Amino acid sequence: MKVFKFNSVLLAFASSVRSFAPVRAPRLPTSWQSTSNTQLKLLPPIISESSSFNIAISDDMVDILKYVIIIASFGGGLIPAAIAGNQAMFETLAGKRRGGEEEIPEDYNPKTNFDPTMLDTKNRAYVESSGAPGPELPGSALLFPNERIPLVDIVAIMGRIQDFNSLADWTNLPSATWAKASATKPPMWLPRATFKVNMRKAKFLSWPVDPKTGEPIGGEDLKRAEEKRIRKTGALIGDAALDAVWDTWAWGASVTTPDKVDATLKAYHSTVDTFEVGDFVSAAIRGRSITGLSALTFVAIQVIAYGTLFVGPALRQYANIDIGFGEIGFCDPETCLRVFS
Repeated sequence: MKVFKFNSVLLAFASSVRSFAPVRAPRLPTSWQSTSNTQLKLLPPIISESSSFNIAISDDMVDILKYVIIIASFGGGLIPAAIAGNQAMFETLAGKRRGGEEEIPEDYNPKTNFDPTMLDTKNRAYVESSGAPGPELPGSALLFPNERIPLVDIVAIMGRIQDFNSLADWTNLPSATWAKASATKPPMWLPRATFKVNMRKAKFLSWPVDPKTGEPIGGEDLKRAEEKRIRKTGALIGDAALDAVWDTWAWGASVTTPDKVDATLKAYHSTVDTFEVGDFVSAAIRGRSITGLSALTFVAIQVIAYGTLFVGPALRQYANIDIGFGEIGFCDPETCLRVFS
């Protein structure tokens, strides 16, 4: 029990009263004047300077108030943001890396928005499947895609890329022409959504071949069956395939730069006619692993934060169990169960 004594307060108050008026003994009511001394002793005592006025507050009540203040201070903003962040994280890990099909914001301004394809709703629409036949991209299961990734879709993208300049007109991107951008070294940021639209609108150059064998990627039969379809401007290309290509150089980021694209393409698509499928898959897995590592880091930060602010103190105070994460909360030294001691 925490006890707060008010003796000093009463003494100070009594002293101040004496400085203004003489102290007189309290006058008993007329009905008490005939009462004997023995009976008077049984009556409630009159408060004097030596008496104590105590207010008792429970230890548990103090700790509960402490937790309420902590939750109100930190949890009020932390918890809603964490819920939104976790939802986006799980969608990303599930392969729902959207980038183009979102609605046009009400405050959209083409002068300040870095995505020049915002109004191209046709090519920004999310494509779950292109309907392409044939085999899947080898090793695509390691990318944890939300949809199937046909090898033909990857061929359709690589066949439209000659070098990093095939992705965009870098010097005329909104970020590069932004009024506040540097005149000598402007930022050239290509958003994921812009990349997807540009690829779907780009001209198909040629069906790439395996540099080791000289054979068309996927074989001659696949080329004969699908080349006519994917040569068309605006041919259906699944978003899962576009995301796989994007991750090889962006590593989970929502924008990329020409130097990153150029360095990555040289690893698996050094010329317009060749394409190394194995090197491409390795680059995509490395890029995807960055997303997984970021998610793991985000989870670890939450465990530390919630363990320190809520879980650890609650277990110490109410379950007599100490799992670490700070020292908030009382754990009986004699009976406390220390998990990591």
